[in-house]
Amino acid sequence: MAATMEHHLVVGNQYFVVYFGKTRVSFSKVSNLQRAVEHEALTEGGLNDFVHVLTRPGSQSGTLTLEKGVLAETDAAKVLRALAPGRRIQVPVTITLYHWNEKQTWTAVRSWGLEDGVVTRWELTELDGLGSSVALEKLEISHSGLTELEV
Repeated sequence: MAATMEHHLVVGNQYFVVYFGKTRVSFSKVSNLQRAVEHEALTEGGLNDFVHVLTRPGSQSGTLTLEKGVLAETDAAKVLRALAPGRRIQVPVTITLYHWNEKQTWTAVRSWGLEDGVVTRWELTELDGLGSSVALEKLEISHSGLTELEV
């Protein structure tokens, strides 16, 4: 019987796309991509060597941070201009991580989605007449939770 060897694949973090509904918006960085549950430790009276961990209903929202270079007039630029602080995002937001496979094609590896997002902050990097940096804008979106999607 031949031994089979499982191929372990480590995926880089630099190949990803973000969609607002059906509009693809390229970002240079996505951060705070996390899922968590609030919990509480409960010890029983008289039996102090064992702790029960109970989950609680969520009382805090998650915050997703997206950064990108400032764009000239494109569909993506129109989407970003519409996302002013306080504005509720009416379309699903999807983030998909890709891997360049041995067949020389891009393959979706993992994907996450959020709904019920609200833009809580928009920020533009410092403008410097003597500098040569790219102008970046940062967008923070509060949401009720991330879900992992099928790829």
